[in-house]
Amino acid sequence: MKTPMLLIALITLLGCGACAGKDSCFDCHRVMEGMSLKFTNDVHFARAISCANCHGGDQNETNQNIAMNASRGFKVRVTRQGVPEFCGNCHSDTNVMSKFEPQPRVDQLAKYRTSVHGKLLAAGRKRAAECVDCHGVHNTRAVDDPLSTASPQRVSQTCAKCHASTAGAFANTRHGRLFTNQHMPGCTVCHSAHATEPATTAMLTGPPSVCTRCHRPGTPPAQLAEDMAQVLAQLEAAGPGAKDALARARVAVHSLNLEAVKKAAEPVSPNSDAK
Repeated sequence: MKTPMLLIALITLLGCGACAGKDSCFDCHRVMEGMSLKFTNDVHFARAISCANCHGGDQNETNQNIAMNASRGFKVRVTRQGVPEFCGNCHSDTNVMSKFEPQPRVDQLAKYRTSVHGKLLAAGRKRAAECVDCHGVHNTRAVDDPLSTASPQRVSQTCAKCHASTAGAFANTRHGRLFTNQHMPGCTVCHSAHATEPATTAMLTGPPSVCTRCHRPGTPPAQLAEDMAQVLAQLEAAGPGAKDALARARVAVHSLNLEAVKKAAEPVSPNSDAK
């Protein structure tokens, strides 16, 4: 199978010498079911970035055993905890990224390391979100592509894969409907994207709070945030015994309903599951 004409045109346009010529990776994988079929819709494929640019190996070698040999630079499958640094090899390098964008962002990895997800992953929490959980793998699309899992239209659904209860509480609120109708990126408006902030009382109240970015002090929405923050602060002060109630109340905050937050903060009866 010959290299697609689109790929040849992009190689010529970008001057990507490492990607030019024969690509044995695609010769094999594009006629197989699986990841390579998805990769044809990937932003990396569109920029003429070959499998070998990420996975190593020799894309000019037709013998599979030789092409995928460590002596040719082939890399073993990256672990979840290694994904951020793996992606960051290019996405944190101005020299690499400037080939594709005139003013590239190269701060995503640095921001991720400060995030609640990044800290949990670094601490050994293997299920903590990393790059491919949000952006996909082998089918990564540009964020401004409506089909991207990180696009404003879809990012809340992506967060919901891990945070289903929170997403459910948020979906039918005024914020949820507004963000959806205006194609605003849901969760990341308040929690940020790569530098995802943990849920804290400070997010709701005080001059640097998230809510004050949009709502002036003294307005009903700002007062609601203050009232919900008081409920959370009381649970935080109660110590470890209120841990479960605090988690439920933090989820309920996304409903923007003070009574729902108060109800979530109530102790659960030992016999409640038996009803």
